[in-house]
Amino acid sequence: MISNNFKKYFFIFLSYNICLIPFLLVTGPFLPDLSLSICSLSYIVYIIIKKEFSIFKNIFFIFFLIFYFIIVLSSFLSENILFSLHSSLPYIRFGLFIMCVWHTAKEDKNLFNKIFIVITVVFALLIFDGYLQFFTGTNILNYEKIGVRVSSFFGDELILGSYVVRFFPIYLGLYYLIIRKRKTFLYEKLFFLIFFVAISILIFISGERTAFGLLIMTILLLIFFLHVSKKLKFVIFFSFISIFVILLNIYQNNFTRLIIETKDQIINQDDIFFFGPLRNEYANVSVNIFKENIILGSGPRTYRINSKDEKYKISDLSWNTHPHNISFQLLAETGIAGTFMIFFTFGYFVIILFRELYNKSNNSILSNFKICIVIAIIINIFPFVPSGNFFNNWMSIVIYYPVAMFVASSLKLKY
Repeated sequence: MISNNFKKYFFIFLSYNICLIPFLLVTGPFLPDLSLSICSLSYIVYIIIKKEFSIFKNIFFIFFLIFYFIIVLSSFLSENILFSLHSSLPYIRFGLFIMCVWHTAKEDKNLFNKIFIVITVVFALLIFDGYLQFFTGTNILNYEKIGVRVSSFFGDELILGSYVVRFFPIYLGLYYLIIRKRKTFLYEKLFFLIFFVAISILIFISGERTAFGLLIMTILLLIFFLHVSKKLKFVIFFSFISIFVILLNIYQNNFTRLIIETKDQIINQDDIFFFGPLRNEYANVSVNIFKENIILGSGPRTYRINSKDEKYKISDLSWNTHPHNISFQLLAETGIAGTFMIFFTFGYFVIILFRELYNKSNNSILSNFKICIVIAIIINIFPFVPSGNFFNNWMSIVIYYPVAMFVASSLKLKY
């Protein structure tokens, strides 16, 4: 038997691990994955001891299990079984993490408040440090700016913009959740408006083209779907357009990288490439691998091996650890089966967005919270832009974090 005190402290332990993940992601992939793995392993041990296996009888976890069995089977049928299984077998931790967040949110009503505080601190630090690096050339850890690109605490990993843009809608959603039960004053609204603008500019100065594109997509989706007045939507849209036009004119180097270089990479000498000749080659290699492994692909994380193979590669430049796009990676490594699961997931969340748009309930704030979380999920798995490695630990955590929050909010929790 598990005492009530043990249960209480157990979920407090899980709660703090879950809350710290956004902060730990700034340090790299190891610590956040360690924290997530601790949550998943601790939770499954708790379920086994309590014999509460019925908790897994819900559509979200069952759907995840189907995808999990697909990628594990793909690994077993791969020509590189052990290498692929090293990635696919432990992947179950993300499904367990989803259920862990749901159960922890059920036990700790302040879980999302704590996450909001942690992300606020992280964003504040990144804003200060990122702007410092942009204007002085170095940050507080003496990391230097790389060309026009700002990386802040991420150092040589140029993913500052990617991190911020993917947590931006989550943060906005949590803001709606936090203020739902109290009156907000004008000065508070102005502070958060300035804070959100500062976050957006940080994405711009990071110099990441994909992050900048995802930011524009995020803003447009928020303006279209959020339950706010048309006047406020117009003010937000006009403000962001004005700010970015001014920035693009002042900082010509950033304009060249974000706009001109992107255009030149896509349209080059009357040819149209998938975000540049190299990424276009990766895409073609992925299609070549897919043609030989149509149903289940060549196995998770095997692109790095197969892209060197003479029967798949196009040139000596074909090799990379992944094809830099979720759709092509899934086609190559998980075939039609795995790709269908993610495309189905993407379509499901798009439907959820439109359903919330026409939500006639009086609780528009909670609806706005769900809209923001869904937008975070959609931009993470958007299939038509360059992306990180789908099976990379860091990227997987970023993908599943808002999914876990969505599942927690969907399983009838009362915040």
